[in-house]
Amino acid sequence: MGKNIVSLTHISEVFLYEYYVLGDNEYELAAEDTAAPHKERARELAQEGDYKKAQQEWVLAHFENPVDMEAILWIIQCCKQLGDTEGEYSYTTDSYNFCCTRAELAAYYRNLGWYYLEKYLPDVSAACYLYSNYFDKTEQADAEIAFLEKAVGKPVGDKSLEEIQQLLKDNNIPTEANPITLALLYKAAEEAIGAGREEQAIDCYRMVYDLTGDEEVGKILNNLA
Repeated sequence: MGKNIVSLTHISEVFLYEYYVLGDNEYELAAEDTAAPHKERARELAQEGDYKKAQQEWVLAHFENPVDMEAILWIIQCCKQLGDTEGEYSYTTDSYNFCCTRAELAAYYRNLGWYYLEKYLPDVSAACYLYSNYFDKTEQADAEIAFLEKAVGKPVGDKSLEEIQQLLKDNNIPTEANPITLALLYKAAEEAIGAGREEQAIDCYRMVYDLTGDEEVGKILNNLA
């Protein structure tokens, strides 16, 4: 079996790919960004409203770089437009491991909120949308919460953080970033420092700090700045 050829553009992607995707296979890095042409074409198709063909291009981009969140999130968006509820859920659950920022984690919860709304589970859906706002407050989440309140005829945004987290846990939904992903980002930062790639190391530390607010990581960033 030949090696996988993948288009990974950052050391963080290398660590995520090797742990979550590679398995027992071997791989080599593509000489150029082979996902970029598919992304460009996908954006054009989405702008034209052809979500089926746009999704096909995003899937091709995802094949070239399986850990790129832009492609994953756009595939999920296309699933929504095409009414593919189970496809949306499958890609959403897979995306959790690759969430490296608060904005990406918020998108994960919003996408779960959409799925549970489609499954007629308004309480779980509301919890997901409410929780997404703790990571990155968006008009989209607020609009969905308002829609839910109108649909069920009662307030859904009056739960405490503890109540929201408990509801998520009761439905086997994680309430924080994947600790393995955080460890991988930290290791990637250390390796980048050792390789003299300070800019990429700072990127990795910033992602860890963004998700955790860890004081020690904050000190490292201050020293590198």
